[in-house]
Amino acid sequence: MAAVSLSVHNNTWAKYFKGKKIHGEIDIKVEQAEFSDLNLVAHANGGFSVDMEVLRNGVKVVRSLKPDFVLIRQHAFSMARNGDYRSLVIGLQYAGIPSINSLHSVYNFCDKPWVFAQMVRLHKKLGTEEFPLINQTFYPNHKEMVSLGEGSGQEGKASCLLQ
Repeated sequence: MAAVSLSVHNNTWAKYFKGKKIHGEIDIKVEQAEFSDLNLVAHANGGFSVDMEVLRNGVKVVRSLKPDFVLIRQHAFSMARNGDYRSLVIGLQYAGIPSINSLHSVYNFCDKPWVFAQMVRLHKKLGTEEFPLINQTFYPNHKEMVSLGEGSGQEGKASCLLQ
């Protein structure tokens, strides 16, 4: 059984599955890659192919594989250059490849305000005692936001009241 772990390379998932078997008889073979190492094609009839770039003797080569399931431990979307891998998550879903963590949740977490909106809904339903939540404000665009100081685009934001 082939598993693909989508994770940064400094965490080796193969060691956790080494020698493990499913139902005591099926070996688990782990292939680890980052989203940037993958490409996939998925057909409506259920066929799919996953290509993975790997280093072999210091040379990048492409291997094709058909994983039985995936474990995703990397964000599918970031503000970094070339950090949008939502299309690969959609492709995994389209191909019907099972995932240990749901592809639905992986895709939803690409948009943090969407996730927070779901938490606000739970907060309203359960109350502060059962589901405490920090106070936040959502702005659909940047028109009322000012960036202060230096640093990444994620830090130093403030809202301005325009009159």
